[in-house]
Amino acid sequence: MKKKIFIALYLTFFISLFTFNVFAAQGFDFKLEYEGNIIQNVEKNANVLLVGSSATQYNNVRIKVDIKGPSTPTVLAKDTSGVEHDIIKLGYWGPPSGFAVGGNFSNTTPIRAKFTETGKYNLTLSLVDVSNSESVITSENFEINVLSNTPPVEDEEVTELPQTGIGILEYTLYSLVIIAIILTAILLIKKNKQKE
Repeated sequence: MKKKIFIALYLTFFISLFTFNVFAAQGFDFKLEYEGNIIQNVEKNANVLLVGSSATQYNNVRIKVDIKGPSTPTVLAKDTSGVEHDIIKLGYWGPPSGFAVGGNFSNTTPIRAKFTETGKYNLTLSLVDVSNSESVITSENFEINVLSNTPPVEDEEVTELPQTGIGILEYTLYSLVIIAIILTAILLIKKNKQKE
């Protein structure tokens, strides 16, 4: 009986440690901030934030970037040296050896994005531990809706059909003028024949 109680206490202790570690890793959060709509072929400025709240300390992390949608957008960010990188082509953000995070912090990375096709995109940002086979610490999905750069055509209500060509009144007037000319010509011909 004592052995069963000891095993139960040991399992409870082990599960509580595991739960604490998982909860602590959840102290990380990603945010994506931008204003207005994202329009096709129009560059959009945005910020990607990695926020820590009593987060576990990691010495070698980087951000894995994955996007799925109608096309592959261009997403540019500058590193600490001021060199611009397309983080979608690289698939990661941060140096290959990683960087340190933990505790309470907020890291903001300004980006410039351009989407060539309209539609819905699914962006996944994952914080991975480089020193532990790139195991995922936390991950966040963002749905991005890219709108067309051409305004939609509005249906106009037609109350009266536009007039094209010649109207009935004009036909009547032309017909009367032609009849008058023909009658005048016939009368002149008859007069000339009578004089001869």
